[in-house]
Amino acid sequence: GTVADLQKPVWDGYRVASLSGCRDKQTSGDTGKGGIFTHALLVALDELQTQQSKKPSPPLTVGALYEATLKADDRLFASPQDITMQARPDSSMLWPLVPGT
Repeated sequence: GTVADLQKPVWDGYRVASLSGCRDKQTSGDTGKGGIFTHALLVALDELQTQQSKKPSPPLTVGALYEATLKADDRLFASPQDITMQARPDSSMLWPLVPGT
């Protein structure tokens, strides 16, 4: 979505990511217990943490979590909404919100 249009110059020099559950002309789906995007993101985060606990891997990036979220959405919901991501300077920045184990 365009809530945070990261192409605007106001974002120059910042490290920021914007993830959205759908595009502007779409409606976000609901699971009955929260949004599809939120649920897919939390499932992806849990799966990535489980993988990392079994086999140490590089720190989690925004891009890796985004890709895992898309896969979780396809596998669990096959939702028609388009989960999107923008990042500055790029998607290799570390994901800052990793729950403790």
